[in-house]
Amino acid sequence: MLLIALAVLLLLPACGQFFPPADQIVALQISPLNSVIMPNGTQQYTATATFGNNTTGDATSTVTWSSSVTNIATIASGGLATGGSTLGTTTITAKSGSVIANTGLTVSNQTVLSVAVSPTTLFLTAGQSQQLMATATLSNNGTQDVTGSATWSSSNTGVATVTGGLVTGVITGTATITATYGGQTGSASVTVQ
Repeated sequence: MLLIALAVLLLLPACGQFFPPADQIVALQISPLNSVIMPNGTQQYTATATFGNNTTGDATSTVTWSSSVTNIATIASGGLATGGSTLGTTTITAKSGSVIANTGLTVSNQTVLSVAVSPTTLFLTAGQSQQLMATATLSNNGTQDVTGSATWSSSNTGVATVTGGLVTGVITGTATITATYGGQTGSASVTVQ
């Protein structure tokens, strides 16, 4: 019995190494994703943290913000990015310890007015896949295929998953597929039969 008790006492500190403290940030998510602003324009970012106790909270003012190309855009400690006079794309980073989240910020003479996903309705069987397309309408009334650069998500990954716009049915049900680009979103509904 003494040996068992001693073994338990030795194992308890080791177990603590696998479970982070309740208030420790273990994951970060930046919003919005893939924004487009005009030169000298601004974009406010927020950072949502997931903590060791699996709760979430606003960490915008506590993370460290940075821009990979400061000629294109700079970002202040509160998450407010300001575009420079140089056109192009920079990476906006939120960091807390070793936890990092990134997104792209593009400074352009054209901003994104809307994003449309096509087709807007999908019917799939489990295991079947179909490619969606995302098209952005710009402030000059032109359009741009942003399928490869948009951020795609599924409202129910148990029903359907999406990667780069390629939707794959999993089980019977419905889900909404969303494409986000330039701060705008478009969506399509998928039914897995």
